[in-house]
Amino acid sequence: MYSYRFTTKSPEETQALARQIAAQLVPGDVLAMVGNLAAGKTTFTQGITSYCKVAEYALSPTFTYINEYHGEVMDVIHIDAYRLSTGEELISMGLWEYFESGAIIIIEWADIVASAIPEDALSLTFKHIDGDERLREIQLNSPRKLEIHP
Repeated sequence: MYSYRFTTKSPEETQALARQIAAQLVPGDVLAMVGNLAAGKTTFTQGITSYCKVAEYALSPTFTYINEYHGEVMDVIHIDAYRLSTGEELISMGLWEYFESGAIIIIEWADIVASAIPEDALSLTFKHIDGDERLREIQLNSPRKLEIHP
């Protein structure tokens, strides 16, 4: 497992980091994201969808659970598990079909549905630094080496 730690100072920097990571994703990759409310998970997702050339603006699917975005580069499935209780709930929503779709799968609040997350998922943890809403620390654990230039 490869571990990376980044600090971003704005939503634009968070999205730029996401675009760098997106450039190295392969069809079927799963990104399991954890972090408090407003920690940057959806902002990061917007960077991924930007790289994938998705026409729509990515929003958190808190009430719909799952948003499907069709991009020119790759499709993105954006899942918000905030209102779920277990991984089994997510599986019953057809999670395995998404895993087999060849899309990039992004799961916010992955800790809630940890039992449904594949072992080879890229794990991202987001947190604010010193209580400053603009400063974020992003910890990335990846099963493969990534080339990321801050």
